[in-house]
Amino acid sequence: MPHQVGSRRRRREIREARERARAERERQAAEAPSRRVPFEQAIGAPGAASGEVASTDRRAPADPEPSRTADPVEVVSDPESAASPVSPDEAVLGPEEHVLEEHVEHDADGTPLLITSSSYGRGYQTVTPLDTGASREILTRRRERRRRRNLALGLVLGGFAALLVIVAVVFNAVFGGLLSGPEDYETQAGDTVTFEVNPGEGWEVVGRRLAEQGIIASQEALRDALRDADDLGVLQAGEFEVREEMPAADAVSALTPDREAQGVVWVNAGWRIDEVFSAVADATGIPEADFREAAEDPADFGLPEEAETLEGYLAVGEYRFSVEEDPEPTEILQAMVDRTFEEFEDAGITDEDEQWRAVIIASLITGEANHSEPDDYRVIASAIENRLDPDNTETGGLLQIDAAVNYGLGLSGDLHFPESERLNPENEYNTYVHEGLPPGPIAAPTPGTLEAAVDPAETDYYYWVTVNVETGETRFNETYAEHLEDVAVFNDYCDDNPGVCSPAEEEAAEAEVEEGE
Repeated sequence: MPHQVGSRRRRREIREARERARAERERQAAEAPSRRVPFEQAIGAPGAASGEVASTDRRAPADPEPSRTADPVEVVSDPESAASPVSPDEAVLGPEEHVLEEHVEHDADGTPLLITSSSYGRGYQTVTPLDTGASREILTRRRERRRRRNLALGLVLGGFAALLVIVAVVFNAVFGGLLSGPEDYETQAGDTVTFEVNPGEGWEVVGRRLAEQGIIASQEALRDALRDADDLGVLQAGEFEVREEMPAADAVSALTPDREAQGVVWVNAGWRIDEVFSAVADATGIPEADFREAAEDPADFGLPEEAETLEGYLAVGEYRFSVEEDPEPTEILQAMVDRTFEEFEDAGITDEDEQWRAVIIASLITGEANHSEPDDYRVIASAIENRLDPDNTETGGLLQIDAAVNYGLGLSGDLHFPESERLNPENEYNTYVHEGLPPGPIAAPTPGTLEAAVDPAETDYYYWVTVNVETGETRFNETYAEHLEDVAVFNDYCDDNPGVCSPAEEEAAEAEVEEGE
């Protein structure tokens, strides 16, 4: 651009010089027609003397090689008038060769451009490529470069598009589930099956078990269904009918049926009759005294004459009662007793005396066992049977079961009886004094402990002790000396895990070791 600006200025000055020269000639012609200034002198050509006025017959001899760098000259139309000085490069207009040599520009690709005057008038110029062999070669190379560049760009874009497709496929395969939500069944399918919710289980455990059994497609779908539930019922232990495959929302509805018009109670393993009465009263709104009154005569419910109460015959599990139908306490208690007789039948116990003996032993196992290890039921039953043998030299027919002593004293929980009560004969349930079985059951047994009481394992064990409360690990021994060693292991466990063992358990274990020493 600076070069073009300089060229315009030079042409303007040349045009102004020409106008002045033409005006001077016209003026001189008007004053003296015969007096004319040669053009060479007017424009300051070589050979013309500065300030001379030549006639038409006196012309400077032509210079065969006109110089394009002549010294500055003045165009004089009057001895008293003079033009402004002109630079050497601007002294002459110059032929086309001069323009080609001094004013050829190039574009960004190196193509030569010719700048010439435009026919649109003053102030305009045209810019056109020079039609030369060099420019055509440059244009050819430029087109080749453009073709290669376009080809490379096409390959790059094509490869990038293919890469995007591959990434999209992989991303959908890996994270598709995250974008579309958790996996869930759309409709119910398969046969109707029974799903059991165990006591103490929450939705997290139940959801994992449902997913493992294929009843729901994923545990995440159940979480979403729980969040979206408008009126979520209460999850309680019991058996529920579900389909082999069903949407998570349907599973939630199946496990939380409408309980507004129902009284629901769960009898836990090891509960005593007082605890059952209290729970049923809370669930139905019937006073607890009404249940005690209804249970005064156990024979009315089909129990043997040895039974003084319904203790041991109120089976564990979930019970539902219609509140709208206003059930009687006798009906509710009879439903619990009937379930116990059903369990007798399932265990193959039909004789009344055998049923009575089995329910007592089962209640003792329920009171002593760690229920996280149900395989121990039959082993404990074996040890009880070995102790009941009056010929045994280890206990002499004494069961020595603390849970039974506590029941006779009215103590509950994990408390061990006071040492002063160990040899108290007034306690009918004191198995440290009275040989054989206690007068009756001490708690509600479970189907598992009933089966163990009927079918004990065959062992020579007389003793057992749980040495790890958290895992439920129980060790069995044939001799008292071996038993004391495991009791010491339990004491060490309690020392290493403060707060896990109850104070009563620790005191009883320490007293047992001291007594053995």
